[in-house]
Amino acid sequence: MDKKRMINEIFALRSIACLCIVFLHAIEIALRSSYLHGMGPFIVTLFDSIQVFLYFGTPVFIFISELIIAYSYRNRDIPDHFLSRRFKFIFIPFIVMAFFYSIPYAVSLTDWGTKFFLNVVIGDFHGYFVLIIFQFYLLHLLLHNYLRQADPKTMILLSLGINIAYLALFNLTAAPFSNTFMIYLWERFYWIPFFGWIFYFTLGYYCGYYYEEFKAWVTRHRVPILIAPVVSTVLLLYFYHNNMLLVHSSKRVDILLHTTAIILVIMYAGRKMKHVPPFLVSISKYSFGIYLIHVFYLHAIDTLVRLTGLSLGAGYIFALFIASVYASIYTIKLANKWKYGVYILGKLGADAKGKSSEGVSGYSSENRLKPKT
Repeated sequence: MDKKRMINEIFALRSIACLCIVFLHAIEIALRSSYLHGMGPFIVTLFDSIQVFLYFGTPVFIFISELIIAYSYRNRDIPDHFLSRRFKFIFIPFIVMAFFYSIPYAVSLTDWGTKFFLNVVIGDFHGYFVLIIFQFYLLHLLLHNYLRQADPKTMILLSLGINIAYLALFNLTAAPFSNTFMIYLWERFYWIPFFGWIFYFTLGYYCGYYYEEFKAWVTRHRVPILIAPVVSTVLLLYFYHNNMLLVHSSKRVDILLHTTAIILVIMYAGRKMKHVPPFLVSISKYSFGIYLIHVFYLHAIDTLVRLTGLSLGAGYIFALFIASVYASIYTIKLANKWKYGVYILGKLGADAKGKSSEGVSGYSSENRLKPKT
């Protein structure tokens, strides 16, 4: 597949989303470690605000996943290996990482077993995103024939309403009972059901299915698209700092519109790229593995820095970020040299020519554009 038919915007979206997730986790660890507290309240508030701004990362991955699938299969049948391929190269690495991140809880066999079970079944670690996208793989299989015949505006607005209502329930109300199960549901488990992400799925579906029309729409609406992230950021931080929405995660009601604004502006910028910057291609290629392993390196580096007693101030965030990204990429490269490495940190994504390091297109042929027939 020649380069002119690659989706340049996807490289930009995926790599930026990946880097934002790593950076916001670096901020979280630095704040938790009190490394910024000596910098004064302004610096702490600044990085806290940046962290809130960056919460669009995970929703962008859901949008990308559905856009690629909807585009790739709009003119052909979904293959029999659709789920099995994803199980091998996405879900198995998720299980391996669920085991890996349960090891610190191995004080006893019971504690380790409980943590591993929670990690796999309800996504009780940062890899929960995989459980969400697999729900949408199933929804795509079930609903794609209906969605392609339905009115896009109606479906997008309906899914937005469902998403807002679902998140508002958990954002704006307290748990009705104070037992352990209900508190966990209200504080954490509500992240997993697809209702909290359904808008990104629907938006991604129609942007992929009507890709040419979507590109033209983005070009026509350049001015509002460039303004939208400024407006969404102001509203997001206003609601957060005025205690109107205290949720500190991507599962905020206002993140729905903020993420949409960020997606559109990146798509517009991507449309203007004549060539995909190699840096973005590289990060996109390793993004899934980075997503899985970066948290380990953030905590490992943080532990080492604490032992040394170094004080880096605000620079500590950037040191954590850069070191964890490079360490993650190096680890993924090593893992992919082993034939079973793809079952640990996943396969490498496609490069700008639609080829992975193995000479095949990324995770699957869906990483390449196909002409509409």
